[in-house]
Amino acid sequence: MRIESVISIRAEASVGPTRLDLLTASSAKRPAVVVATTSKGPDYYVFDVASLQSELSGALSATPVSDVLNLAEREPVPAVVKSDAASAPPGTPVEDNGRLIGVIALDVPDRPEPTEADMDRSSASSADAGAEGQPRKKGLWKRMTGSG
Repeated sequence: MRIESVISIRAEASVGPTRLDLLTASSAKRPAVVVATTSKGPDYYVFDVASLQSELSGALSATPVSDVLNLAEREPVPAVVKSDAASAPPGTPVEDNGRLIGVIALDVPDRPEPTEADMDRSSASSADAGAEGQPRKKGLWKRMTGSG
């Protein structure tokens, strides 16, 4: 279980500044949470940056985000406290002391771990580099010092 930081957007905010925030986001895969304040407390609506950008693309800049996304018709995602985050499904907002701290992320590694076949392939290719009768190229340090 990993808690990923989010881009928090107020539901009352207008579309124009929100689009700028999304354009400057570090990743289109990062979660964006629209926070609507109600009498019961905050309601959270979880999106990824790319889908939120596409939904806001045709709206006028002065239109509130809540109107464009039709938040009244959507079901908010209930938040969990940080101590209960281990048992919550991915995409669930996480609160700590009543403050949104992130969303539970999928535990998918960015790059798969190398297998035994990958290790054998890489060691064989480095061993074969000088086996064709040609001398190996000198590294930068050996070229600078003249050793080797």
